[in-house]
Amino acid sequence: MMINLEEFLREHSIYFELYEHDPIYTNEDAVTMKEEKGFTGTETKALFLKGKSGKYYSFVTFTTKRTDFKRLKQVVGEKVAVVKQDEMEAVTSQKSGAVTPLGYESSVAMIVDEELFKQEKLVFAPARPDQTMVILAEDLREIISLLENKLFIYSEEDQ
Repeated sequence: MMINLEEFLREHSIYFELYEHDPIYTNEDAVTMKEEKGFTGTETKALFLKGKSGKYYSFVTFTTKRTDFKRLKQVVGEKVAVVKQDEMEAVTSQKSGAVTPLGYESSVAMIVDEELFKQEKLVFAPARPDQTMVILAEDLREIISLLENKLFIYSEEDQ
């Protein structure tokens, strides 16, 4: 279900930074670690979702933003809910609190908060609580395209 994102980005010569650290499970810990390591970027969170149809989605947004599930339904065309921890672990081998936005096989669709594309760098856990990855926001579409995940753009309201 998952690919090795570090190897994938290297293979495709896509810029990334990778930091090793003590396991992080909270936003407070993430902020502290970021200061210690001295890197910059916009903190993101990923929600692993499942639609009524049984399809899985990875929704990436800002750590500070509340998720509007009605809006998500409009974006993807079906009602979605956060996958329960045991199912997520079974499907992705990830623990909640360190869910990666990227690196799923092509059957998992990506939903990206459109504001993220306007950032400089994006910060996330690459499926491990003891690592933090930083990528350039401008590379996000290319990464999703190379991974062959269907991309949905999440915006606050219809433009």
